[in-house]
Amino acid sequence: MKKVAVLAAMMLVPLLLAIPTASAAPTTAAVGDFGGCLAAQQQGDLLLMVDQSGSLQGSDPDAARVSAANYLLEQLNTFGGSAGVELNVAIAGFSDDFTVHAPWTRLDNGSLPALQGEVERFRTRTDGIDTDYWNALDGARRTLAERDGQSEANRCQAVAWFSDGKLDFTVRDAEKPYSPGVSLGSDQGVQQVVAAARESICRPAGIADQLRSSGIVTFAVGLAAGTAQPSDFDLMRSIATGGDGACGKATSSSPGDFYLAQNIDDLLFAFDAFSTPGQAPIEGETGVCVVSVCDEAQHRFVLDDSISSVTVLGSADAEGLIPTLVAPSGAQLPLDRGGAPTTATLDGAQVAYRWMSPRSVSFTMTKSDDSAQWQGMWALVFVDPDGSSPLARSKTNIHISGNLFPAWLGMDTSAVHSGEKTSAIRLGIVDSDRNEIDPSDLLGSAALSVSLTDAGNVDHPLVERIAKEHIGDPVELDFTQVPPGAATLRLTLDVTTADARSASGDVIAPGTALTPQFVDVPLTVSPPIGYPVVSSTVDFGTVEGAGQFAASIPITGPGCVWFDGAAPIALDSVPDGVGDVGVSAGSAPSATNCLEIGEGQQASLPVDLSVPAAGNGSLNGSIPLMMSPPGEPDRALPINVAFSAELQKPLNSGRFWLVFVLVLLFSVAVPPLLLYGVKWWTARIPAKTLKAMRVGVTIEGGQVLRDGAEFGIRESDLSQLVRGLNKPARSLDVEGVELRTRIGLSPFGPGYVVAQQPGLVAASGAESSVDRRTGGARLPLAIHNNWVVLHDPDGPANLATVLLLVGADATDDSNRRLVADLVRKVPGRVADLRAAHPGATPSATPPSAPPSSDPFGAPAPTFGAAPSWDAAPTFGGTGQSGAGAPARSSAGDPFDPFRPPGS
Repeated sequence: MKKVAVLAAMMLVPLLLAIPTASAAPTTAAVGDFGGCLAAQQQGDLLLMVDQSGSLQGSDPDAARVSAANYLLEQLNTFGGSAGVELNVAIAGFSDDFTVHAPWTRLDNGSLPALQGEVERFRTRTDGIDTDYWNALDGARRTLAERDGQSEANRCQAVAWFSDGKLDFTVRDAEKPYSPGVSLGSDQGVQQVVAAARESICRPAGIADQLRSSGIVTFAVGLAAGTAQPSDFDLMRSIATGGDGACGKATSSSPGDFYLAQNIDDLLFAFDAFSTPGQAPIEGETGVCVVSVCDEAQHRFVLDDSISSVTVLGSADAEGLIPTLVAPSGAQLPLDRGGAPTTATLDGAQVAYRWMSPRSVSFTMTKSDDSAQWQGMWALVFVDPDGSSPLARSKTNIHISGNLFPAWLGMDTSAVHSGEKTSAIRLGIVDSDRNEIDPSDLLGSAALSVSLTDAGNVDHPLVERIAKEHIGDPVELDFTQVPPGAATLRLTLDVTTADARSASGDVIAPGTALTPQFVDVPLTVSPPIGYPVVSSTVDFGTVEGAGQFAASIPITGPGCVWFDGAAPIALDSVPDGVGDVGVSAGSAPSATNCLEIGEGQQASLPVDLSVPAAGNGSLNGSIPLMMSPPGEPDRALPINVAFSAELQKPLNSGRFWLVFVLVLLFSVAVPPLLLYGVKWWTARIPAKTLKAMRVGVTIEGGQVLRDGAEFGIRESDLSQLVRGLNKPARSLDVEGVELRTRIGLSPFGPGYVVAQQPGLVAASGAESSVDRRTGGARLPLAIHNNWVVLHDPDGPANLATVLLLVGADATDDSNRRLVADLVRKVPGRVADLRAAHPGATPSATPPSAPPSSDPFGAPAPTFGAAPSWDAAPTFGGTGQSGAGAPARSSAGDPFDPFRPPGS
C-alpha cells in the first residue's frame, strides 16, 4: 500500500484565545453531490453561462463577473489536476437568445488561457435586450444533452449560471416561441410573456424538471446591484434549488445551489464556493487587528507534510487593510497591494498571491523541499494599519484537501442482488490516482459510511461510520430491503486531523473535522437469483415530430417479464405542447402473455413511445414492468425502467423556403462550386480506431439468428482493426466491403459514406439506410458504432451478412444497444431490399476500380490532392464530421431539385 505522511499539528505554546468560527459548506449541498459524481466518474462537464443583457452596463460597469468567472476557471483547473478529474468546460452567453461562444474543451494548463480569453470578451458583451431565462435554460439543456449523447459513460454535468436581473423583456414588436401569438409590443404583452416563460420553466415536468431529471446540477449566481433587488432573484433561486416547490416538482435533495452577490467580493466568494466540487472550503469570519497582528482576529489553519498546497480567498468589508500571513514560527508576510500576481517565500513555503479587488486577496501556498516549518498552525489576519476601521469584519474560504476518497475495493467483481446480503466485501481509502491508502497512517480519526438511494429516491443506510481501525475489514452490505433497479451508492469518508499538542504533549486544540468526501457510484441492483435481469434504462434517442417510436429493453433469463398496466407511467420531464405521452409494451401486456426467456438466454422487450404532438425538449420518465421466475407469476416483483428521449420538431417548411430563397439569391454572388468544394474537402471518415466484424445471419420469424441462436457479440469477436484510419480517409476496404465517401447532389449539409459489395444489395441502421444513386448502404461520415446488412436478392430470402463497425472506445452498454438496434431492424431492411430488387443486383464499383471523377458522387480529389492537415476546432475540441448528417430520401424516391437538403 501507499503510505501517507502523518497528519499532526504540534504547537509550541498554548492558545488561550478562542479560535474564530470556521465551518465547511453543508454536506447536502448540490456542490457536494456534483463532487461525489466527479470523484466516482473522474470526468464531467461544466457549462459557464453568463448574462449579456444591457443592464450590466449599470450593474457591473467594471465587469466583476469576468474577474470572478476567470478566478473560477483557475480554481477548477487546479482542482481537476489535484483530484484526478477530467473536467470539460463550455462557455455560453444569453440575453434575448442563447449562444455558445466556446465549445467543449478539456480544462487544463494548456487550454486555460484560451478559455479565460473567451471570458474576457464578456466585458463588452452588454448589448442584449432581454433577460430571457427560458432561452438560457433551454439552451443549456440542449448543449449538455448533445454533450451527454457523445459518451456512453454516466456523465457528471453542471451549469454555472450568472445573471444581474430578473426574467424580463424589452418592449418591441416581437414574439417568443413559448408564447406564440403574444406580442412584446406593450407592457401588458411583456407581462404575459413573462408569465408564459415562468409557466413553461416551472410547471411540473417543465424545463426546470428537464434539467433535474437529466442529472444536471445548477449553480446560480445573482448580482443584486444597480437597480436589481434581492427579491428579483426569487425565481432564479427556485429554479436552482427546487426545494421550496415553487418551481418544478419539489425535491428532497437540492438539485442546485443559489448565491446572492452585491459586489465583486460577494461574486468572488460565490464562484469560489463551487470551485472545488466535493471539497467545500472551510469558511471563517472574524474581526480585524488594529495596527499590528493580534491573536483574536486570526483565520487559522493547520498543515502537515501530507498537504502539498493550500488556497485561501480572503476579504474584509473595509479598504486599506493589510492581509498578513503568519507562519508557525511567528514569521509574517504582508500581502501588499499590487496590480500583478506576486510571489514570495515564507519559512520555505512558496506563496503566490493576487489582489482580486480593493478588498479581496487570493493566495496559494505550496510546500517546497526545504520547507521545514510547513507543519503547524498558520494564520491569515487583516491588519488595520492606522486604526481607522477597528470594527471591520473579515472572512475567508480556506481550501485544504488531502485528496483522499472512500472506495469499495473490488466492486467490479461483486454481485449485488435485491433481497439478499452481499458476500464479505472490503471498503478502503484511495488517493487521487486511485491507489489504496493504509488507514493506519492517519494519526487523526476517520470513519467510512455507505448508503444507497434506490430508483424511488428512498435512502437505505448500509454501513454506519466504520472506524479507521476497522476500515478494510470484511463487511456485508444488507440489500434485503432494497428493490431491484437503478440506484446510487454513496460512500462517505469523514476525516478529523489529530489533536494539536504542545511540546509537553498537552492538547492545545482538538483536531479539525475536514469536509466529508463523497463518492457517488451508479449501481444496478439485480433481482433475486432465479428472476430475469432487466436493463435499468432504455433510450429512444432523438425523436422528430409526432407518432409512434420504437425501442427495446434487453433482458437475460430465466423468467417472465411483462408491462404493468395497472401502474402509471412516471413522467419526470415533458416538453411543452406534446400532449399525453404514452409508453407501452404491446407484445407482453400481462402475466399470461409475458415475454418468457430461458435460462441464460437473452431477449429484447419491444416498447413503443407515443408522442401525440411535436415538441422540443427532454422527455424522461420510467416504465413499470413486472417480472417473475419461470412459471411462478405469484412471485412477481415490480421493476421500473428509466426511459429518455430527445424530442425535436420537424423542419419548418415556411422558414426553410425563406432561407432557401435567400441562399439562392446569395448563390448568385457565391458560386455553388465553392460550396461543393468545401463540402468535398470535409467529407472524410474521422481518424479514429475502428474494429470490424462480418458474420452471416439467418432471419426466422422476425428474429436474427447467428449459428441458430439469437444474434450477439462474442468475446472473441471484434479482434481485427481496420487499416487506413491513421488519418482521415475517403475510402476503406473493410472485410471485402468497399466504404467510400460521397457529397451528394446538394451543396449543403455534410457528406456521407456508401458501403457496397459487387453482387449484393445493402442497407444500414441509419434512418436513411440506402443511397438512392448507388443502391449501397448509407452511413454517416462517423461510421463508428454502426452496422450494415448485405443480401443477395437472387439467393435465399432468409440469409444475409452483417458488418459491424465498432469504435475502440465502445463499451459493453453501447455494444448491447448496437446489437439491439441491429436485431430490431435487420428483418425489415432485408425485406425492403428484396422488394426493391426482385431478382436483380444493382451495379457496384469493385474495390479495384479506379476512382470516379464525378464531383456529385465520387470521392476523387477533383479540387486537388487531399491536404495533410485537418481543420482543428477552437479551444482544442475534437472535430466530428457528419455526426449530425441529415436524413435523405429513400432509394425509391425520384430526385426533386426543390426538396429541402437532406430530406
